[in-house]
Parts: sequence; C-alpha cells; structure tokens
Amino acid sequence: MTTTTAPPPRSTSGTGPAAGPTLPGEPLPAVPRRTAAAALVWAASLPAAGALSLATAWGGWRMPLVVVGAVVLPFVLLSLVLRLGVPRWLAASVLSGLLVLVGYVLSSGAGTTLVGTVGDAVPRLLTEPQPLAFRPDLLVVPVLLSGIVGLLVALRSHRPTRVAPVVGAVVLYAAGALLTRGEGDRIGLLAALLLVLAVLGWVLLDETGEPRKRRALIAGPLLVVAIGVVASASLVPAQEPFDPRSVVDPPMLQTQASSPLPQLAAWSANPDVELFTTSGDVAPLRLVVLDDYDGAQWRAATEYGPLGIEATDVMPLGDQRARFTTAVRVSDLGGSWLPSPGDPTGVSGTDALVDPRTGTLLRPEGTDGVEYEVTAQVDAPDPGALPEAAVPDPDSSAAADLPLERYLQTPDLPYELWVYAQEVAQGTTKPYQRALAIENAVRGRRTLSERAISGSALWRIQDFLLGTPGTAGAQEGTSEQFATAFALLARHTGLPTRVVVGFRPGDEQGDGTRVVRGEHAIAWPEVYFTDLGWVPFDPTPDPSLVGERPTAPPEEAQPSEEPASPPTDPEARPLDDERPGSSGGSGLPVGVWYAAGGVLLVALPLALLLARAVRSWAHRRRGARGAWAEVLDGLVLAGAPARASEPAPSVGDRVAMAYGVPEATTLARAADRSAFAPPGEAATGGLDGTERAALRAVRRGLRRSLPWWRRPAWALDPRVFRR
Repeated sequence: MTTTTAPPPRSTSGTGPAAGPTLPGEPLPAVPRRTAAAALVWAASLPAAGALSLATAWGGWRMPLVVVGAVVLPFVLLSLVLRLGVPRWLAASVLSGLLVLVGYVLSSGAGTTLVGTVGDAVPRLLTEPQPLAFRPDLLVVPVLLSGIVGLLVALRSHRPTRVAPVVGAVVLYAAGALLTRGEGDRIGLLAALLLVLAVLGWVLLDETGEPRKRRALIAGPLLVVAIGVVASASLVPAQEPFDPRSVVDPPMLQTQASSPLPQLAAWSANPDVELFTTSGDVAPLRLVVLDDYDGAQWRAATEYGPLGIEATDVMPLGDQRARFTTAVRVSDLGGSWLPSPGDPTGVSGTDALVDPRTGTLLRPEGTDGVEYEVTAQVDAPDPGALPEAAVPDPDSSAAADLPLERYLQTPDLPYELWVYAQEVAQGTTKPYQRALAIENAVRGRRTLSERAISGSALWRIQDFLLGTPGTAGAQEGTSEQFATAFALLARHTGLPTRVVVGFRPGDEQGDGTRVVRGEHAIAWPEVYFTDLGWVPFDPTPDPSLVGERPTAPPEEAQPSEEPASPPTDPEARPLDDERPGSSGGSGLPVGVWYAAGGVLLVALPLALLLARAVRSWAHRRRGARGAWAEVLDGLVLAGAPARASEPAPSVGDRVAMAYGVPEATTLARAADRSAFAPPGEAATGGLDGTERAALRAVRRGLRRSLPWWRRPAWALDPRVFRR
C-alpha cells in the first residue's frame, strides 16, 4: 500500500521557508487588513495625483482641491458602500447619477444645459486664456472626467493586477498635458511622482505572498530607473509641443450687426436720456471698435466667440497697459453691444461674447436691464514717448506678419480730398506730429451739431471738410464725421487708424456712481504706434476725451498667451473671476431651483442607501444576533414580517420551508444560543465565514421572492427602520 505524504502547509506570511508562489487553482492567501487598507489608499492617490495635471491649467489652490475631491470622493463612497454589503451595480448606478447631477448643477450655474456645456467643453477649454477662470462652464468637464475616472478605478480596485489606478492616472495626466500643452508639468515632477507611486503600489503592495524584503529589493532599482528616465526627458531639447488649439475651432457666433455710428445722432438729439450707470474705475467706455471701411460706411465685426479667444490678425499690444474694472447697469442703451473700458479680460454677471480682433463685447439676447462687471486693459503709453514714436513700415520685414493693410486701407479719394490730405500732412516729419496736425485740421473752425447730416460715405466727408459754409452738411457734423475724417486723412498719410464708438465717463453722483446719458456718446479715432499701442485722438471742437485718457499707473504688458498681470492701481478693483454664476438680479435663476430639485432626487436615494448600509454593518458587528436581525429586516422587505412573540427557531424553520433557504434555520439557532447563553459564554465579535455565507444565502432567497420590478429598491427600502 502506497502512502502519500501531504505537502507541508504553505506559509501565508511570506516569511517562513515554505513560502512560495501560489499554484494554479489554489486560492490566494489571505490579505492582511493593513495591506488591504494601504492598497485602497494607493489606488485612490494615484489617479488623484494624475488629476493635479488638470488643475495646473487653472492655477491657484482651489482647483487642485476640486479635482482631487472629484477623484477621491466617489472612490471612497463606492468603496465604503461595497464594504457595507450594498450590491456593486446598485452603488455604481447611484454614484453615476450623482456625478451627472453635479454636472447638471454646474451647467445650471453657467446658464446652459448639461448637454450644451459638455458639447462645447473642448473648444471652450482650449480657447480660454490660461490660467482658466474658476467658472462653472469651465469646471463641468474636469469634474466629470475626474469623478468618472475615480468611480471606474474604485470598481476595478479589487483586482489583484492593480492596472486600473495606473490607467486612470495616465488618462488624467494626459488630459492635463493636452490642456496646458505640457506647460503644467514642464520639468516632469508630477510625472516622476506618478512613476514612484505606481512602482510602490505594484512592488510593495503585493497580494501573492512574495517576501517583503525581496519586493523592496526590486523596488529600489525600479525607482532609480524611473526617476532617471523622467529627469533625462526633462533635459532633452524638445521641439514645439503639440498644441490642441491648432486643431480645434472655437465656437463662433455669426451676427449681422449694423454700425452704431448712425445712433450717435439719435443719442445727441436726446442728451438727457439715461443709457447706463457705472461704478468702479473711471475711464472712457468703448461700445464698438470699427476697423473696416469701404468708402460707404464702417462695418462692425460679425463673428464673436467666448471671452479669451485668441485672434491671429491683431496688432501687438503696447509695452505699457493699464487695467480697469467697471461695474455697469444698463437701462436704455438698446442694441446688443456692451460697454467696456478696453480690451476685456474678464466679465461676470452676464454671458458675453467678444470679437477677438477688436475686443468688442456682444450679448446676442440684448442689453436691457443687464448688470455686469468687466475688467479690461488699454494701452497707456508714457506721454513723453509719443513725440518720437514710430509707426510700422508696411514694406519692412518686421511688419510682414502684421495686419497693417486693414488699418491703412482707404478707397480712392476724390482729387480735392487727396490734395487736402497732402496739405495737412505737409511739413510733418514724425508720425505723432502728423497725427496732431490732422487732429487740428479736422477740428478747425467746424461745428459739432447733433442736427447735422449723418453718414460716413466719402461724399459726406468731402462735404464736411471742403463744403462751402452754409450748405447742407458743410463744416458741421456729429462726432461720426469728425472721427471718420481723421481716420481717412490719417490712413492716407500712412498712420494705422481705427474708429471707436463709445462714451465719456459720465456724470458723477453722490453715491459714487456715474450716469452716462446720450450727451456722453462720442466717436473717436485711434492711431497705432510701434511699441506703444493704440493712442486715442479727439478731433471734435470740445477735445475732452483726450484729457480723460487712462491715468492709472501702467503695468508691464504680458505676452498674449500669458495671463494678464495684476493691477498696479491701488484703487482698481480686480475682477472676481472666481464667482461662478454671479447674477446682477435679486432673485435666484430658475435653473438653481431645478438643480435643487435634482439634488433632492439623487441625494435622498443616496442617503437611504448609506443609512441601510450602516444599519447592515452595525448588525453584522453584533455576531449571530445581528445576522438574525438582518434576516428579520429581509422578511419585512419580502412582505412577511415575523411576529414579535414568535421564537427565532420557529421563524427560521418557516423561512427555510417557504423560501427554500435552510441556512435560515442555522442562523436562527445560532442567534438563539447567543441570546440565551450564560454570561461570558456567548460568542462576541463579528460573523465567521459560515455565518456570513448563510446570511448571504437567506437574503438572496428573500430578495428572489419579490417581483423583478421591486428588487432594485431592496437596498433603498426604508420600511426596515420601522421594525
């Protein structure tokens, strides 16, 4: 007879001589609780670290907290609920709904729908200036992406291969790298952190019983190699990084807005009509910037996009710029354009689009009753630099990439007007001197009259400049004719020029606000000087605008792709870009009420789910008696509650017969023994493996007795709290 000797027991600690790899088909050794907790922390921290790459596009300290929370919170909630015994599919479904609700709330704060916000998310994120503003419409996608990754990682974190946390971290890191063109982690510190975390998790948090010392020996060289690779990559010269902005067209709105110049006569004819009020920094306010003239009229821009969109056909910014923040409340302005103290860098309180070339703000829905706050920048050159200032030479190589033709283009002038332009510029040697000569010549002895014939056509400007006094339109006009005449003469003599329709700052009131009326409307020309930017001129007989040029201490101009520098004027109030969904109205938007209702619809099931899970966890902590309490809860949900006077063994026998679960008898007798055992002999602590399996079988049998359409509500049913 052959005797077979059983192999020695395999050590599960990994430290004894019998330790070795698990054979195929054998169960994995038990994972120590401390190792499991460390693995859970590692699985959450790796994608959270990857999400920091996204946060670098915003800057500041708030966005890192948001994206890390978006990763960790669903991860922790799902892990907790699963450990409390809630079915995985149900917990994942509820948390997925919660993520959608978060996106809906953020979209409501942005004044759009969730589908619309997500649909425009990529173009909007890629066309906004960085650092990105902390606005709801810009937070929806990173929050949803981080939350979805965290949820998926949590669903897969129980796998021994531990690939999901690494994949999640790579996805979030890559998203941030694309959003920032790699500028967020330029020297690779975050990439090195991810590599270190991945190696530590894969090597040190092993669940196969590999000796810890051996795993530590493997981890050291791997970490050295990983850090070396990242460090070497950061030192290798690289070509221009891929810019996703180059392949994404920003969302643009096409509009057929007419020129506001004819409106100047109407405003001048009603000088006391209140158009809007302002508060904050004092500066002339632009309404529309006009740079396209065809000999008949000035044309306003027809394409508008999200604030921050970059234009390729703009003149370079001046070396010195001033920043102003102004709050505006529109009363009777009309139209769709919004006043701004300069090139807008931020708007709160309303949804506004911008013409990226001129900085003109547009609200397609109209402006009546709109309240908003706008921060803008204007060129503010040193007056002492103007006399020697130059203008770009169209024939030079330095001006090859500049859109000079747009600002120098004029139709063929009538001969008399051509001669007049030559006479005005005669004797001037410097561009600024020539601009002043044109300003004085246009002003001349002409009259500013709101009753003058309107229009910007060549024939109207010729009558305005050269007509015989006393004839219609001769030697008198609104600021439309004064500004257009200056622009035509300046362009003809080589000065890049544009026309701005806007308003003087208005009359100051006792409360510090300013009221802008029809009498404050004006058009003025601006000339571009190299390194100084756009400089305003006022050829009207009352040149008050020039005296009101921005006097705030200038700030150094930043490259166009960089964020605006902070204000240097101590009285200038910086725009609070981080007030998402701020509203000028006194009531809450309707979307907020819908969002609140949605929160209740999802929060209530989630609260019930957590309450039931905590109740089940507390029951299982009580051992056999707690397991029997779970059975009694199941009977309530199955519609067959036990009578309070019925003994546990009797109930167990009845459940075993009615539902085909003999395990109910085992649990009932164990609970009976625990309840009536002498003091000190009752079992303490949680359930053992046999009792846990029996409880799962009983609950499964009770749940199967329900109709299919009632089973999904099993983990949410609140009736058990009445037992």
